[in-house]
Amino acid sequence: MNNSNLILKALEEALKKLDYPVDNIRLTKSEKFSDFSSNIALILQKKINKTSLEIAENIKNTIDYDKFLIKKIEIAKPGFLNFFVKNNFFVDVINKIIKKNEKYGAQNQNQKINIEFVSANPTGFLHVGHARGAAIGSTLANILTFTGNKVIKEFYVNDAGNQIERLAISVLLRYKQLFDPSVKMIEDCYMGEDIIFAAKKIKQKYNDKFQNKSIDDKEIIKIFKNESINIMLKEIKKDLSDFNVFFDRFSSEKTLYQNNEIQNTLNSLSDTYIDNKALWLKTTKYGDDKDRVLVKNDGKYTYFAPDIAYHKQKINADGGIDKLINIWGSDHIGYIKRMEIALEILGFSKDKVKILTCQIVRFLKNGELFKMSKRQGTSFTIKDLLKVVNKDSMRFFMLHRSENSVLDFDINLALEQSSKNPVFSIQYSYARICQLLLKTNIQEFLATSFENELELKLINNLKIFPELIDKISKNYKINLLTEYLLNLSKDFNTLYSNTKFINNPNEKSLIALAKATQIVLKIGLDLIGVSSPERM
Repeated sequence: MNNSNLILKALEEALKKLDYPVDNIRLTKSEKFSDFSSNIALILQKKINKTSLEIAENIKNTIDYDKFLIKKIEIAKPGFLNFFVKNNFFVDVINKIIKKNEKYGAQNQNQKINIEFVSANPTGFLHVGHARGAAIGSTLANILTFTGNKVIKEFYVNDAGNQIERLAISVLLRYKQLFDPSVKMIEDCYMGEDIIFAAKKIKQKYNDKFQNKSIDDKEIIKIFKNESINIMLKEIKKDLSDFNVFFDRFSSEKTLYQNNEIQNTLNSLSDTYIDNKALWLKTTKYGDDKDRVLVKNDGKYTYFAPDIAYHKQKINADGGIDKLINIWGSDHIGYIKRMEIALEILGFSKDKVKILTCQIVRFLKNGELFKMSKRQGTSFTIKDLLKVVNKDSMRFFMLHRSENSVLDFDINLALEQSSKNPVFSIQYSYARICQLLLKTNIQEFLATSFENELELKLINNLKIFPELIDKISKNYKINLLTEYLLNLSKDFNTLYSNTKFINNPNEKSLIALAKATQIVLKIGLDLIGVSSPERM
């Protein structure tokens, strides 16, 4: 973006703020002082019931001078706006980045935010679908922390319910098979290698203690529930750690039952009624397509009831939070409205809760598509993928499309050690800068002048980084950051290929530009949880 485009952007933003028509914006460049003139006020006086001088004055007072690097604006009769840009604003951008270093783009939003993500049932290893939510959630947490918020990363452990009963039975039968291969699995069991893994772990601990126990023995099933959950959670945490994802809190669904949180929450809900011995929440009153059951006619809670209690607990925890963010799988899209309604009935503002949904990941290699089903044992796990693709490529690819879009993970591309692979391209640019800086004797980085269009293009890209981070902290579109880093690396590589940095008459400024680019690339890579190698 050159000087004229900056002024045009400044005018466009000001006109929108003033609710003036945004069209026919033109600039005339002055040969003196590199400033610009606009007759927009003269054009608008024909459409607005104000004089051109009044319009010009309003525009002048509305424009953000610092944002668009404007030194001053003068009004000339009958209503011309004369713009003077900061003579050294490109230099100022680079020196500002170098001065702020790793704090460039940081803010002080000062909100308390809870982000719940992954929250996979502890019935097996994490699959590649969980990896997408893990990458998005951890990156969003990094960005919100970078913008000055207190962020709590939470994993909800679904350790109650039918799926845990099924897990215990599945592991017990696999355990028994270790002693007697003729033991048959029953219908509806989990069939994956992770179940065999858990069975072997229990055998290591208990030997043949449960060899002859029945799946109808409630005490044995209780033991296998606890053991299996602990084994799976340990593996889940390890996989997440290998993927550079860490949580502050693991919350248990089971404790909601033990602490009577569910019943207390139901007691505080208005708009409930009894029908056919079941307790219903009247969500249709708030726009839902049908009312929702909270307690079934056999007295058991539906999944909805403990989930409401859990959300209430999260919002009220830690002295109360300002924002609750959930990252769910796309199979939960239909669940969003009823949850928002329930929280509204409990008195929580709609603005307090944001629910993002991740579309599925389709894993491709040489055109082959893996269909994932945990129960059939055909899911492709994070463990499996990390054996093939490194953590950096895996994270980047999971982030590089909007969470609303289905992701086709091309493993062949992820393995490319060339510019075709976007994360390789970014890391290569970073390493190239590191090596360049090692070759120079410059100790203090200070820019003094820039003129080349390639230099200015790169600087303009560096300039928008704080604005981009602020935008992502509000719209949660993580893929904007991966796209930005890729474009930034391309801009630097283009400049590098066409410019002699060392022994250049403008060497000091060019090296400062390289240093500023290195800083921004490092910040961005850190935020997305990808390493920044100094040599490749």
